[in-house]
Parts: sequence; C-alpha cells; structure tokens
Amino acid sequence: MNEKRTFTTVLLLTTTCILAACGGAGGDQGPHSYLPPVQSIDIPVQTDDGWDTASLAAVGIDAAPIIDAVNEIRRGTYNEIHGLVIVKDGKLVLEEYGSGRMYSHGSPDFFGPVIDFDRDELHIVHSVSKSYMSTLVGIAIQEGYIESERSSLLAQFPEHYDPDQPGKADILLEHVMSMTSGLEWNEWDVAALDFENSDALRFQRALDPSAYFLGKPLLHEPGTSFYYNTGGFQMMGEVLRRSTGMPLDQFAAQQLFDPLGITNFYWPQFEHGPVYIVGDIYLRPRDMAKLGQLVLQEGQWDGQQIVPAEWFRRATTEFISVTDIGFKGYSGYGHFWWLKSFNVGGETIEAIHADGLAGQAIMIFPALDLVVVVTGGNYDRASLEHDLVANHLLPAVIG
Repeated sequence: MNEKRTFTTVLLLTTTCILAACGGAGGDQGPHSYLPPVQSIDIPVQTDDGWDTASLAAVGIDAAPIIDAVNEIRRGTYNEIHGLVIVKDGKLVLEEYGSGRMYSHGSPDFFGPVIDFDRDELHIVHSVSKSYMSTLVGIAIQEGYIESERSSLLAQFPEHYDPDQPGKADILLEHVMSMTSGLEWNEWDVAALDFENSDALRFQRALDPSAYFLGKPLLHEPGTSFYYNTGGFQMMGEVLRRSTGMPLDQFAAQQLFDPLGITNFYWPQFEHGPVYIVGDIYLRPRDMAKLGQLVLQEGQWDGQQIVPAEWFRRATTEFISVTDIGFKGYSGYGHFWWLKSFNVGGETIEAIHADGLAGQAIMIFPALDLVVVVTGGNYDRASLEHDLVANHLLPAVIG
C-alpha cells in the first residue's frame, strides 16, 4: 500500500499544478532544437483506428501557416511540444510528433528520459482527464446509474452525512464538476510540494479521502464561487465506481473507449482505504482527438450515439465565469470543461477546451468544425499551446 500511495501522490500532484507558474518564455533550444525544418506537410497515415485522413488543402486549410507552426515547434519557440494533431471537417489532416522529455512519476521534477514520440506512444494527459470524467458522468446518467447531475453529492456518500452541517446537502454533482462546491480548499495558492498546506495532497494522504473532502468547512453557497479543486475529480471517480459497480477504467472502456475504437490506454487507479484514487489517463494524441470530435458530433461516432447530445450541450456551457482568475484567458467553466474566445484578425472564435498540466490540450472550435490536440512536457516553463493556435493554426483555417 505504501508504494501505491507514493505513486498516486506524485501522479496526482501534477494535476494540482495546472495553475502553477511554470515560468520561462518561448525560444528555448531544448529537445526539439535538433529537428530539421519541414518544407511540406504529409497526409497523416491512414490506419484502422477509425480516422479518415486527408490533406490540408482538401479541407481548405492554408498549408503555409501550418508549415511555419511545425517549424516553430521544432525550433522550440513554443517550448516543449511533443505532439500536434489537427482534425478538420471530421478528417485527420495533420499529426506532428517530436522528441521530448517523457513524464516520470518517480522524478522530483517530473522529467524522465528524452524519447522520440510517435502516433503509437501513449502520453499522459493530466487534467484533460477531467473532461473524460465529465463525459462518463453523462453516460452514467443516460444509463440510469446516476439520477442527474443535480443529484446531491452526499447522497452518494451517506456515511459522511452530518446533520450539524446541513448546507453540505446542497452540494450537487454539477457543483463538484464546475469547481463550485463552496468547500474550503487550498490548492492554487500553495507550493506544488507543500504537503502540509495543499488540500489536494492532504486529500491523497488521508486515510479516507472522501471523509476529508466532505469534512471541509462550507465557505460559499454551492454553485456561486469557483475554485480549482482536484479533490472533486477524485470524488466523481468514486461516485462512478459506486454507482456503476465497476472499476472506472472498465466502465470507461465499455462505454466510451471501445465504441470510439480506443484500444490502447492506461487509467491508473489505486485502492486507498474505502475509496479508489484515480490517476491521470495515458492516451495517444490521435485518440485524444476523438473526444473533441465526439463533442462536435453531439455524442455520435460512426453512426452510434455514445454520449447524449444534451449532456455535451450542458457540460460545455458556461456554468460560472472565471474571467477573474486570469488563467490562459479562459472566460468560463462548465462541467470539467473550460471555455475561451480567440480573436483572430478581428474575428471572435469560441472554443471549448480540455486542459492539462505541461501543455496537454484538446481544443474544440464548433464554428470551424475543428479539433486541435497538443501534448507537451512544460513542467518547468510556460505551456504556449494557445499562442501556437492563435498565431498559426486559426489563421490557417479562417484565411
């Protein structure tokens, strides 16, 4: 158990650091610096993973800004980017991989060896996992395992009901997924390794993490105040495990990954007293893009309705404004999904984001029928994937 607990703590620590200042400007001549520039973009390889591939020109994307983007990535202008995947009009039109530092849970700085990434290499997605959790909740509601996102959280954990704290009964699942539980939580405002003061780390070390979470004082009326809370992600994982009666990775495989043709993934889970702690998912970038496409197709894939369309509409609609936190220019937060507007050439383009530490992202642009996936290793510097999109990718699409 001690070995499992140590691994879990470090693995989940990276999730809590999503808003930590990584520092460092672009232009770093790091692990990408030896890669030669490209002169053209090849059509991605057609495999049996469910994607149809096409050229950039076939979907109306200007190749020149994309070539510039790839070369800037290789020069390190956007710090450490491991993978870039673009899907336009349902076609996979670009996948670019480079060399970089593999994530390592056993390293104090999270860095493992430099490796050459490719389309078959699993990559940790960190807090992008939250958007997968949201999707699974929608499926669980559809299948009758959970009554509604407006169900009481305490109803899932009746052993922790305290009649002397009646306000906590008003915390709904949608409050947990929108980071508006109102519970006292200290995660953004402490150092990444501050085991004494970080609620995210103390949650993981508690003998009963759910008791720790629900034992926190209620500071705000549920649904009214945003504060980033990784413990809520863990609680939703336990809600799914209890309601479905199966391990989370098994439920995910059965209800989401298998229908999407995702056969290679890793979702760590560790028994931790009476609950299970959930780690961050490892996926291929090509498979990450399928979640973005699923949102665009209102829950359908290959003619099958995998996720209720209404769920994605609710989950990706702003539940609370986050403009005051100043994180990457995000304007709102839904049910484990971020929202943002890009301004390109005077045109405002709305986007839905799954966001993870060190530069992991699924970016969805409904008006453009566009999905962009980025993976990276920016644990010690700023992740600049939004700049990459604004400077190169969106101009290439909108002309």
